[in-house]
Amino acid sequence: MSDQAVLSPPLQDMIQQVGTTDIIVGVLTLNNAGTIEQVVKSIVEGLQQAFSGASAIILNCDGGSNDGTSEAVSRVASGAYPVWTISHTGVTYPGLAVESGLPGREESIRSLCTSVQRLQAKACLILEGNIRSMNPCWIDLLGKPVYEQGEDFVVPLYRRHRYEGTLVSNLLYPLTRAMYGKRLRYPSGGGYGLSGKLARELLKKPYWSEGATKVSLDGWMTTVALAEDYRVCHAFLGVKDQETKVGSVDLANVLAQTVGGILASMEEYEAVWERTKDTTDVPLYGTVESAPALIASPVQVGRMLNGFKQGLRDLLPLWELILSPDTLSQVLPLGMQDAEEFRFPSDLWVQTIYDFALAYHDQVLHREHLLKSLTPLYLGRTASFVLETQEGDAVQVERSVESLCVLFEQRKPYLVERWRWRDE
Repeated sequence: MSDQAVLSPPLQDMIQQVGTTDIIVGVLTLNNAGTIEQVVKSIVEGLQQAFSGASAIILNCDGGSNDGTSEAVSRVASGAYPVWTISHTGVTYPGLAVESGLPGREESIRSLCTSVQRLQAKACLILEGNIRSMNPCWIDLLGKPVYEQGEDFVVPLYRRHRYEGTLVSNLLYPLTRAMYGKRLRYPSGGGYGLSGKLARELLKKPYWSEGATKVSLDGWMTTVALAEDYRVCHAFLGVKDQETKVGSVDLANVLAQTVGGILASMEEYEAVWERTKDTTDVPLYGTVESAPALIASPVQVGRMLNGFKQGLRDLLPLWELILSPDTLSQVLPLGMQDAEEFRFPSDLWVQTIYDFALAYHDQVLHREHLLKSLTPLYLGRTASFVLETQEGDAVQVERSVESLCVLFEQRKPYLVERWRWRDE
């Protein structure tokens, strides 16, 4: 796809004046006055320490800040590296659960990829302006794997409480791992490293014109990198402490966006994931630190179970269309279990997700309704995961995630056989 549509006048001016550069650091911001100085100081210091012989620019992609954020970016980096600001105000996608709460994020990353292409950059770092815990090491860990080691996509790992990110650990990561054969954790924001080659490839995709209203941008980029056999890796960045805005994101919308993104990509990359049999580790840069033993706040298991049982009452007609008779016959009795003894077996969870993938493929009902109806089942599985592991430590939690991943891989023939049969 041509990049002409995103060449706004500020972007054109920047490209004409810069000419070429080795590294582009994209900073995504929206009213981040409280954190942006530390972020930019870390960028400047990190570039000076890790890339002293390379040319670099800082491109501030701003969503319409009115608190002096962009001015602070220019002020802090002044004299060290050229700084350019591109505003993406008013770019929204109705119904989209915007990642990181940043309007215009899709257009910002498209502008960064365009800049990489036009300026012939070797590496692009994408960083979010609301990260309190950023330090200069992030630049080294996200940038050097691309710039010096030939990696194409660097996904961060963080030191997190054991029940943070259960959607990733119980669904998104096991599913993408089973589909594409790489043990790469589903991305959770904060920062990324992209090669020039991958950035140029992303620009060619139809996502920018038709996909942003439907799927997770981060998940889509990850799928392209995995399915098209780019070199992917992890960078361990330590603690992720970010400033969050007041408000909440609806879980059903998040599920529809993230899971929907994976299932939509399965349509495009069917030939890839059907022939993928085994999984392999990906390189890891940085030193992994153990997760805290205690969680930040109690997990509301009772509330999750209430949501699951409410789903049984309200969504049964939809689940009868989505789930196989065997799957449904195992799900229904779960509603009779006491809270302390509740268990959503891992093998049943895998079969449930594969049934949803098949129903999505067959379009048995409106896809958004299908995806949102997964929410109570996810709540039930998450409650079970917490109850199963609450007496253990972080190592046990990780073992449980690994066991679930192996089940997704072992049960994959269930999906492949039925997918092919329905296509015939």
